[in-house]
Amino acid sequence: MVLLSCSVTEVPPVAEKGQLIAVNYLKISNHVIQLSGDWEYYPGLLFTPSELPEIKSIREPHYFKFPGIWTKSFLDKGFLAGDGYATFHLELNHGLKGIPLSIKVPEMESAYSLFVDGEKLSSNGVVSASYQTGIPEYRPQIIDFIPKENQTNFLLQISNYHHRKGGPAQLITLGRTSDIHKQYEFQIFRDMLLVGSILFMGLYHIFLYWNRKKDPFTYWFALTCIFVALRVFITGNKYLVQLYPNLPWEIHLKLSYLSFFFITPIFARYVFLLFKPYFSRRVYELLKYVGYAFCFIVLVTRSSFYTYLMVPFQIFTLFGALYTLVVLIRAIRDVQADSIIFLISFVVFVASFVNDILVNNLIINSPLTIHFGIFMMFFVQSIYIARNFSKGFVEAENLAIELSEKNQTLQKVQNQITILNERLETRVKEKTIELQSKLDQITKDMKLAKSIIQSVTKVPEMEPYLNVDILYKPTADVGGDIFFVKRIQDFYYRFFLGDATGHGLQAALYSMMIQSEFERVSAVAMRPNDLLFYMNQHFYDKNADLQIYFPALVMDFDFHQNILRYAGGGVQNQIIMKKNSEPTILENTGPIIGILEHYRYGIFETKVESGDRIFLFTDGLFEELNEEDGMQAWDELLSVIRSTNELSFQEIIPSVQTMLFQKMNKISWKDDSTLIVIEVV
Repeated sequence: MVLLSCSVTEVPPVAEKGQLIAVNYLKISNHVIQLSGDWEYYPGLLFTPSELPEIKSIREPHYFKFPGIWTKSFLDKGFLAGDGYATFHLELNHGLKGIPLSIKVPEMESAYSLFVDGEKLSSNGVVSASYQTGIPEYRPQIIDFIPKENQTNFLLQISNYHHRKGGPAQLITLGRTSDIHKQYEFQIFRDMLLVGSILFMGLYHIFLYWNRKKDPFTYWFALTCIFVALRVFITGNKYLVQLYPNLPWEIHLKLSYLSFFFITPIFARYVFLLFKPYFSRRVYELLKYVGYAFCFIVLVTRSSFYTYLMVPFQIFTLFGALYTLVVLIRAIRDVQADSIIFLISFVVFVASFVNDILVNNLIINSPLTIHFGIFMMFFVQSIYIARNFSKGFVEAENLAIELSEKNQTLQKVQNQITILNERLETRVKEKTIELQSKLDQITKDMKLAKSIIQSVTKVPEMEPYLNVDILYKPTADVGGDIFFVKRIQDFYYRFFLGDATGHGLQAALYSMMIQSEFERVSAVAMRPNDLLFYMNQHFYDKNADLQIYFPALVMDFDFHQNILRYAGGGVQNQIIMKKNSEPTILENTGPIIGILEHYRYGIFETKVESGDRIFLFTDGLFEELNEEDGMQAWDELLSVIRSTNELSFQEIIPSVQTMLFQKMNKISWKDDSTLIVIEVV
């Protein structure tokens, strides 16, 4: 532990005078960097990248510490303190030419447009030089791009007429595509775990209150949990906006403020009911009515006014927290049960809350800790309430004698149930005959669906360019895996592999929908990533009704140029076995189909030559090897594929199938599994 604590952590570089040099820092594959420091700053100007040289020739840039806000004093400009517009510029030297990169762009205050190397890749709302045409929006985004040079220029336009804070109040993060997406997925997992845990606590205590209204504090604790879970869901990565993209910005912001403002009076009620002898009713009434007054102001005013309430309300909340600490100290002095545990959890929460207030107001620069403080406090509060309820079980033991006297009554009821069971047997026989008839009809439908799927998955003749062999193992007559092979031209072939939801008729219907859309867009999609883009947009538009999400990959072979092009959405890594060389891993270039609107997928290109072998497969094949350890499963699958290097093409599929069964130590598949082996002739 001492040695670990003494290890030196490399400090990420920051921008100086509009330039950020991060070549050495970003050459480490898992490093991501925050684009902080001094950006070039052009207040009162909105211009495009093409106009930047002309602007620089006539005007020296200011420098703006990023993140930050341009908000002036309230005393100087009143409720217009955050209004304005500006353009920011940064040149990043990363040394990662041709390597897929991603940037995570949070919301800006309160509309922005981001240009990367002259191309507009991201925006929220409408940036404008006037209040009448400016439109605010909060929608954090992850943008993927491939730099054409070792330097990348960022030009950021921001305008604000709707919030007390104006400017780039949050950090933009850049890194390799896989690292940024992994970081974002971890944040989603953390937030959803926190929301689920706290929401479950709330629902559990609602149930307790429903069954025991004698203890009303459980209701107020449950209500606090629900509002805290709602706030975590609304803020941060803005999951509410991701779920309801058309939600107006004003409503979203009101919900964000209300979910915070309601917590103080509701939680004050909970503490008041628990520690009535020590909590002054006058102080409680003050916390309640002032808290609800803040909420009312948010409801009836516009954002340009009520956003100024945040700092006063934070001070008001800290006052309530300090008074609660005094109450807890009094309870500890009188040796009230479990008051020390309550105090410890509350101190942790207050410390994390104060830290986040300082971070959000750009006073200090440190990680946000409120997630951990909230979970710690509410987890301990649940234990505190549970201990109080456990005392009630002592009373339940006294009911055992009364329950024994009820046994005779239950015996009579049991006799009546026996008579009813006899009647039910007759009904069951009748229903069995009816169900058998419906089962026969379903079986016929399944056979028809199977024949349809077989007809659309036929492989066309591809000589003299490719050899193709397929291992297809559905767990039912019709599985969820679906593949298509299409000859676009005599020298151009396209492979599609996806994993539709479910099995049986559901999978058949989804597969036919996917096949229909594949045929439609193949005529216009010149590249694999274009095809995934069109399919993603199609299924995203239908998602509100059908909720169809599926991973898919597209691989094109252009033998006019001997080029392989690949794009993957939400699939596991694929493998290219180049002749007499180590395998090449094909990684995802985007998320699963149907989940993000207007998502531009990346593309991977490489030259192919005779003897190259490509292995495309679904997650069923991957997960069969090891359901618990994904890394071990990947190593085992890669080992199996490597072992086929010296085999003839016709021997690959039988050999892979045999080795998989040996490694799985079983003779049946638990999930749909598909393996497509392609050899360049």
